[in-house]
Amino acid sequence: MAVLLFCVPDKYAIRFIPRENGVHSIDVRFNGGHIPGSPFQVRVGEPGQAGDVGLVTAYGAGLEQGVTGTQSEFIINNTKAGPGAVCVTIEGTSKVKMDCQQSPEGYKVLYTPMAPGNYLIGIKYGGPNHIVGSPFKVKVTGTRLVSIGNANETSSITVDSVSKSSSPSVYGALPKLFSDASVVQCTGAGLSKAYMGQRSNFSVDCSKAGKNMLLVGVHGPTTPCEEVYVKHMGNRKYSVSYMVKEKGDYILAVKWGEEHIPGSPFNVTVP
Repeated sequence: MAVLLFCVPDKYAIRFIPRENGVHSIDVRFNGGHIPGSPFQVRVGEPGQAGDVGLVTAYGAGLEQGVTGTQSEFIINNTKAGPGAVCVTIEGTSKVKMDCQQSPEGYKVLYTPMAPGNYLIGIKYGGPNHIVGSPFKVKVTGTRLVSIGNANETSSITVDSVSKSSSPSVYGALPKLFSDASVVQCTGAGLSKAYMGQRSNFSVDCSKAGKNMLLVGVHGPTTPCEEVYVKHMGNRKYSVSYMVKEKGDYILAVKWGEEHIPGSPFNVTVP
């Protein structure tokens, strides 16, 4: 995967080109710590790719009955389906408070009806088609907690999901990466000297270092380097280039996962 970083003072833009389908994990860190939300998961798939609605099921007491003012729940199981958006619509005598949470089986939907009556719960996956059994008919009993209009009310929620697996080890958590940064080899003139307006280059060989992510940062006398380009050449060997726009002393950090490689951080002089 090629990664390109641009920056202006205090702001960064990162562009990357994925080379394979699946769920990719993006670590974004500042001073060694993850920023809020990191690691981010990004699904990469073919254009128009959608989950198989026929392999999605739903179950739970909340698909059969409910009580006003009381939270009901049900499960949407998409462990055997591909990636697809989950859309839940609840139509009845009142709007409902609704939430959708991730669960080991897929998604847990929680809702609270505010008026008694008959409700319809529609569940769609990966497009306009309903899953098996949808729409579900639900009988809600209890005291009316809100005024009722002449027409039914509709509440809906949509979650853009990634594929789940019946094996919790696949996407349930990030895999533990075993690597050894001490055996990474780094060569090239760009490790010690660079020139204004010219692209500096070096190579990083992580082929014997196990599995992990290569992290590269260049910081100048006053601001970070405006652009750093990292390209995977195959077999965990990388080509790195960067361009500087001011004179002075730079710090070049190269990490394999959490650890600096031998020699990092490097001191780079721009005459």
